[in-house]
Amino acid sequence: MKRLQQYYRRTVIAVTAGLLWPALFECAIAEELPKPYLETGTVKVGNVASVTSEWRATLTQQQRNFYEALLYAPGIEWNDGLPFDRLVGLFESRELDCMVAETFRIRPGVAFSENSILFEMVIFGRRGDNLLAKNTLTVGYPATLPQFEMPFSQPIEWYGLKTLKQGGELLKIGRIDAMVAHSGLFDGDRAIDRMPFPPVHAVELNLQCHDTPRARAFLSTFDARLDRERDDGIRTEGSSSFEVSMRPLTTDIVMNEL
Repeated sequence: MKRLQQYYRRTVIAVTAGLLWPALFECAIAEELPKPYLETGTVKVGNVASVTSEWRATLTQQQRNFYEALLYAPGIEWNDGLPFDRLVGLFESRELDCMVAETFRIRPGVAFSENSILFEMVIFGRRGDNLLAKNTLTVGYPATLPQFEMPFSQPIEWYGLKTLKQGGELLKIGRIDAMVAHSGLFDGDRAIDRMPFPPVHAVELNLQCHDTPRARAFLSTFDARLDRERDDGIRTEGSSSFEVSMRPLTTDIVMNEL
């Protein structure tokens, strides 16, 4: 009888410990995690370019990884296609928590990602065209960006483009003479060539956020994801490992128009 009582007590203690231990473990983990991870809500991120699947396909692997790490980040509210001045204004007024912007804009009170990407803005034209021989030039450029200094002495008529696809179509039919866009946009296109001029603008971009606990946690997760991708070196032909291993884009992020 005594042995039975001892066995019963041991059984009760073991079952009780088994039930309580997961809860105690979760409490311990919760105490160790930074507060932002325990809070609910989203991080509002702004970007100038409209990051469509077609646009991402024209990027280098490094550029594509950068944007996919952002798009698939948990808790993100994504706002793209913002004119440059509006992007900066929304960030300054704290209507945006973070923005993808040039690294030289970093200043006190702003936390930023360790990872950055380089874009070169170059001049495209119709294959065989001599832009220097024209009396005037009509140049298309993404309307969300400022107008860049051009290497031409002729008068320039600027044409603000709603989309890069629109720019390619207008260039092919002769509505515009040239177009400013990121290097690689028209790789493989038989009608459009990169013109033999240096890049009109080179910009290094990173993710910049107001220096808050939530934003620092978001930046840390973003950088860790990119670091893992770089270290693993796992690639699937035609897409990155982000696209292979993660759910469809439309189910992962909150899209918003500011």
